[in-house]
Amino acid sequence: MAAPPVDLTVSLVNTNNGAMLERCLRSIEQNANGITLQVIVVDNASTDDSRAMLAREFPHIVVLENSERLGFGASHNRALARGTGRYLIILNDDTEILPHCLEMLVAFMDAHADAGACGPRLINPDGSLQRTANRFPTLLFGVFEALSLNRLLPNNPVLRENLYAEWDRNTTRAVDAVSGAALLIRREAMAQIGLLDEKFFIYSEEVDWCYRLHRRGWKIYYVADAQTIHYGGQSTATRAPKKFHDIYWNSFLYYYQKHFGQFAYLLLKALYQLRMFVRSLAARSKIKNRKSKIENQV
Repeated sequence: MAAPPVDLTVSLVNTNNGAMLERCLRSIEQNANGITLQVIVVDNASTDDSRAMLAREFPHIVVLENSERLGFGASHNRALARGTGRYLIILNDDTEILPHCLEMLVAFMDAHADAGACGPRLINPDGSLQRTANRFPTLLFGVFEALSLNRLLPNNPVLRENLYAEWDRNTTRAVDAVSGAALLIRREAMAQIGLLDEKFFIYSEEVDWCYRLHRRGWKIYYVADAQTIHYGGQSTATRAPKKFHDIYWNSFLYYYQKHFGQFAYLLLKALYQLRMFVRSLAARSKIKNRKSKIENQV
């Protein structure tokens, strides 16, 4: 027998992050505020005590266990396919739901039939703002990113345009894309565009999802009054930085290949490889100079 529909299905993916997951789950349960929830945790082949914690502290929650490590989208898709909610939210396990957040998001979607998806205001643990919600990346933005100009020139107009730099995030508004740390989607909209693209292992999949919604005529909103703490980077903090740097760029380039075509993909890949080559030459030169100084001192 099919499970009865609920207001909101919450999809959480956990990879060896049991302590943060427990905090997140408790915040969800404490702040349901009259809406009906279905919470599904996908355990991504964890080797810590996450599964034991879930069985002990949350025996009523649906847990789907991956036998091998899957990507962000592939893991969430297991829960999304199982969800019965009128709305479904993908949520990072390093988030903490604040009072009335989920209630506000559901009420906002109920009141805005044009909304395919929405996201809350994300804040840091100290209460400061995380500047989430961006415009869709342009080809010029891709060039700046590939050449690391957005890092070297953080006030450049291309990056400022992408970030809605003049907007303080204190007002609710339609945006191009919201953060995948907390992204709520309408069931009917998801039925039209499909699940997350699993070719993104992690990173850029939420931008792709929002772009697919946009192409089908749905709007995406940032809901300023709904707030969630996002601790940020907890799921990847203990893993190799180079590995996740490479994963980020694979996802970034795939996004451009998918939505801008092969020429854009090859152009950005070549620019990125050029930057990495120059970077490696600079690193070798630095090491050589250091060795030379040491030899001269002996």
